[in-house]
Amino acid sequence: IGAELLLPVMKGLEATISARYEKYSDYGSDFSPKVGLAFQALPTLKLRASFGKGFSAPTLPQLTQKPAYSADSIVDRQHCLADGNTVAFCDAASKPSFQIDGLVISNPALSSEKATQYGLGAVWDITPALSVKVDYWNVKITDVISNISAQTLVNRDNGTSNLPIPAGLSVTRDSTGFITQVVRGATNEGELKREGIDVNAIFQHKYASLGSFRHELTFSHLMKASTNGVSFEGTFGAPKDRITLANSWTWGPVMASWNINHIGKNGDDDVGYVGGYTTHDVQVKWETPLKGITLTVGALNALDK
Repeated sequence: IGAELLLPVMKGLEATISARYEKYSDYGSDFSPKVGLAFQALPTLKLRASFGKGFSAPTLPQLTQKPAYSADSIVDRQHCLADGNTVAFCDAASKPSFQIDGLVISNPALSSEKATQYGLGAVWDITPALSVKVDYWNVKITDVISNISAQTLVNRDNGTSNLPIPAGLSVTRDSTGFITQVVRGATNEGELKREGIDVNAIFQHKYASLGSFRHELTFSHLMKASTNGVSFEGTFGAPKDRITLANSWTWGPVMASWNINHIGKNGDDDVGYVGGYTTHDVQVKWETPLKGITLTVGALNALDK
C-alpha cells in the first residue's frame, strides 16, 4: 500500500509526504516514509531537501533454500596442528590452507535491511539552454544481510576476530581441534554508510542547417564510505570519482551519440590498484523510410580501453 500527499506550504514552498507499507508472507512487513521540501528561491533557482526511510527484503533463497554441502578452504592454526603438521609448517608466512566440510543453510529468521537517507540539492536554470543540478546525499544501512564465509566463522571461533558467531551458524571441532564441519549462511549484521555529491549539467543547442545537440555532464564524488566503521572509499572497486559526458546529435531521421566515461583511480599496491581510465561508447541510429524499421549500430568501449 502506498500514498503520496503534495502540500503547498506557502508561496514558492511545497512539501511532499509519502509512505509505503509492504507485507511479505515469508518474513514479515515493512513501512517506509519519506518527506521532501522544494523551495522556488528564484524563478530560475529551486532548492530541495528530503529525508526518508527504506528497506530491502531478504530473497526467497536466503529464507528457504535447502541445506547444501560445500567444500570450503580455510586457514586455521589449530586445525593445521590437529592435522598432524609441524609448528613450523603451520606458522609459515604462506599460511597453509585446508579443505573442510561445509554446510550452507538458509536463515528464516532474516529481517530486511533498513536504510535512513537524506539529501540536499539545488537546480539552477542558468539559461533556457543551460541548467545545473547539485545534490548532496547521505545513506546509512543497518542490519545488512551478509553471507558469512567459512573463513570468517573460523576466525571468530579461534579468536582472530572478536565478533560473535551468528545464531544458527557454527564451527564444530573434535577434541584435538580438527574442524569437522562449518555451517555458514546469511545473517543480519553490520552497518554500511555512504556519503557523496552529484553534479549534473545539461547544455542544449540547435541550428537549422546542423540539427540539435545535447551535452550532459555528470560528476559523482564519493566523500565517505564505510562498513562497520572501516572506511573503504578509494579502495579497490570503490573509486571516489566518476565522470560521464553524454553527447547526442539529432538531424532529421539520424541520431548519433558519443558517451565518454571516466572512472578515477582506486586501490593500492597491497590490495590491487587500478589507475584512472576513460572509455568511449558510440552509437548511430537511422529511422529508415520504411515504416517501423530503424537501423542502429553502436559499440561499447569503442577504443578497447
